[in-house]
Amino acid sequence: MRVVDRDEFLLGAAAGRAVTHVGFADATMRDVARRDGRWLHARLAGVARDLVGVDIDVEGVAEARAAGYEAHAIDCGDPADVARAAIRPSELVVVSEVIEYVDSVGAFLDGLRALTTPDGTMVVTTSNAFRLMNLAATLTGRELAHPGHVSRYSWYTLVSVLERHSWQVVAFHPYEDSEREMPGRARTALAAERAARLFAPFLASGLIAVCRQAPTG
Repeated sequence: MRVVDRDEFLLGAAAGRAVTHVGFADATMRDVARRDGRWLHARLAGVARDLVGVDIDVEGVAEARAAGYEAHAIDCGDPADVARAAIRPSELVVVSEVIEYVDSVGAFLDGLRALTTPDGTMVVTTSNAFRLMNLAATLTGRELAHPGHVSRYSWYTLVSVLERHSWQVVAFHPYEDSEREMPGRARTALAAERAARLFAPFLASGLIAVCRQAPTG
């Protein structure tokens, strides 16, 4: 099982394709990501043939539109909201670090079907419930999680929920975040995690599932 760099994997998948980026506004990290050039949406815009942003963050969508991006404020878990937006289906839908924030995951995954062409691809990324750093943190009674997270996924539960909602997983990769400067202790812990993944890939930071719409009938 090959461990990949998350952002580089997504940029490679998006190159030359019509892309819809769900959760693109990245509300919790938007200012930091834009300041240091790591905002994924801007990077996708540099490689995709066409790019549409979708998010429930009204303020983030307004900012993106003002900056010249095509963007829509919709709730993908609401079929009527998706239909009203009339977004043209894309060859690729990127759902990066979103699913762990979603309360009604089933409705969300069902709604994403309308955003892809019948032969299109969806790439879902999420943090790994069993990443080594998180397992180590539990020994001290803590957990590495954003306050907005409402769920955690392992490779098994991520595949299971996708398949339950008519997505066929065609490829799967553990991922590591792109290299960046970190405080000393965190840098040491991350180095240990990256060493461990050579022997146990599913201790890596996160998970990537590449999906297609499952055949119906």
